[in-house]
Amino acid sequence: MKFWDLIKIANRNLFRNKLRTFLTVAAIFVGSFTLTMTNGLGDGMRSYVESQVKNFESDRVLMVRKKVEEPSGPKNGAEEYKDAPDGDSGLDPNSFLITEQQITSLTNGIVGIMTVTPRYNIGGEYITLDGTKKYKVELGMLSEGITQKTEAGKPISGERQIVFPVGLARTFDPNIDNLIGRTATLGYRNGKDEIVAIALTVVGVATKGFMTNTSSFVDASTAKLIHNDQRRGDTPGKYIGFSMQMDSPERIDAAKKVLDERGFTAVTMADNQKRTYDALGIFKIAMSLVAAIALLAASFGIINTLVIAVLERTKEIGLQKALGMSRGKIFAIFSLESVLIGFWGALLGTVFGIAVGLITNKVLIAAYAESFEGFNLFAFTLPSIASVMLIVSAVAFFAGVMPAFRASRLNPIDSLRYE
Repeated sequence: MKFWDLIKIANRNLFRNKLRTFLTVAAIFVGSFTLTMTNGLGDGMRSYVESQVKNFESDRVLMVRKKVEEPSGPKNGAEEYKDAPDGDSGLDPNSFLITEQQITSLTNGIVGIMTVTPRYNIGGEYITLDGTKKYKVELGMLSEGITQKTEAGKPISGERQIVFPVGLARTFDPNIDNLIGRTATLGYRNGKDEIVAIALTVVGVATKGFMTNTSSFVDASTAKLIHNDQRRGDTPGKYIGFSMQMDSPERIDAAKKVLDERGFTAVTMADNQKRTYDALGIFKIAMSLVAAIALLAASFGIINTLVIAVLERTKEIGLQKALGMSRGKIFAIFSLESVLIGFWGALLGTVFGIAVGLITNKVLIAAYAESFEGFNLFAFTLPSIASVMLIVSAVAFFAGVMPAFRASRLNPIDSLRYE
């Protein structure tokens, strides 16, 4: 008897009691549907986040900020005040802000630094191309060593350059390629509360992302110019952090260690992306546990179905053994029945889950998330679908091992006498 014949026999046996088989498959269906949806949700979120956080690239830049320390006093009590050291280069323990002189002192002795860029806080009032129609603008700065992905044009590569977000670019011209090389006039308010206008060259239009959807990015030199102009009085500029461009990725770890010893946290873009992916992975695992509980409950249904089937077909099993069918084939038939229950339940659950996910993407996103261009709440990949099918079929197989083993061990003489 060939393996395909065993499959046909097992599948035919399932339809002897259609209602019982239907209810067991329905229980597997629920678990498969839940697992498909949770995997789709996790993959959808990961795909969107991945497309958003990878708008900026660099393997040699460290983003540095002061460490966040737990208060020394009681949680509900007053926090202890610490006296700042004398001199301009001493770090104030009561503030997260640092000056350029303090940054210079902090980076002294670190090997491999090419450039250091303070995190300039800048703001804009308007942007215009032809001087007639002005639009509100949010500004961001691009630190040296960081490359921004563009949908049109090229990344920033020099001074007095700007990259538009897609929305703003399409407002100026639906064909965003026409904007490349044009001169934009940026207006900002200086420290004396006067509007100042500067000319910038449009070099690119950014790809969509969390930060790039709304902000126009300028080069570090232009950001420094605007920041210094917007400072009030003669007080030194203070920054929430800074970035360091290293001459080689191999020097990153050594620089991190030195900065850590000096009370600062340094992370790369890869570090930030890993944290995001780890958080999404934990969320996906937590959601998958819900599906695992549903599958576990369904596995008891498979056991119950097959145990009853063994009792109902005891005489038949005895007759098959008396006619020469081996224990292995008896075991195989009942094991295949359990696998087929899992397969049909997984197939129906997966197909229904994909259908619900695709409909949800169309309806929910169109109704509530139009601004999230390219975002799909659910994403279904072939490896994910295949893994659901394999996992459910494997769970069904192990659930059917005990009844199948029991059927294969039946004594043919006792089975034929069974009432």
